[in-house]
Amino acid sequence: MNTHQPKHGGGECAHDQRERQHHYHHESQESQDSQDTSAATPSAHSLLDSIFRKDGPMPPASVRLRAFAFFLDFILISAVASVIIWKIVLPQSHPAAFTELTEWSQQVLAWYGERNTTVAAAPFPEPTKNLTRALGVANELQMLTFWLYFALGEAFFAGSSLGKRICRIRSVSTVTLGAPPIMAGIVRGGLKTLTLYLFFPIGMFATLSALFFNKRRQMGHDLMSRTAVIDEKLVNKQPPA
Repeated sequence: MNTHQPKHGGGECAHDQRERQHHYHHESQESQDSQDTSAATPSAHSLLDSIFRKDGPMPPASVRLRAFAFFLDFILISAVASVIIWKIVLPQSHPAAFTELTEWSQQVLAWYGERNTTVAAAPFPEPTKNLTRALGVANELQMLTFWLYFALGEAFFAGSSLGKRICRIRSVSTVTLGAPPIMAGIVRGGLKTLTLYLFFPIGMFATLSALFFNKRRQMGHDLMSRTAVIDEKLVNKQPPA
């Protein structure tokens, strides 16, 4: 009676085995294609390294040139800030500050001269409370002037400042390869100001040490604001594609 029942078990097993083999081969092929694609696609860091290199489309500016541009900016900002602080702001809030500063400076010079000629020198002359408060206000205003100068220059003048324009260098965004956005300019200018006024010299050492860990000559504030400084003179010398 049971000898006439159809035997489909062996056929079904063979069919299932072929399907599993096909599925495994398909997954292996997809995995191999994914690995080939990953190997062929350069990483973001290697892509930026190919752009910001000496013979690339956006050659980075040298550290020496950047230092000279910053020196020019520092002189300009210091002069402007001094006029704003000592001729406009402090005469209104602390009228006697400039006179007290002059007198205190003379006392310091006299103390220094006596220190070199006598054995038991007088104690170091302390500034008055009014002068101390005025100097605190002056320091805060100078920090704000530095921050605004660099932030506005980066954000609204195509990544340039007066010093950078003289040296023909400028900042660019490593994301868009164009002028830094407003937020990048604010972050970049703020980090440079804090490095000079609050964390010097440790902050300066930290931002310069970043040069040894990337090929794009980016300093610490460059990396954190996702920007780089390029040399426009070398850009103009690049051969046409």
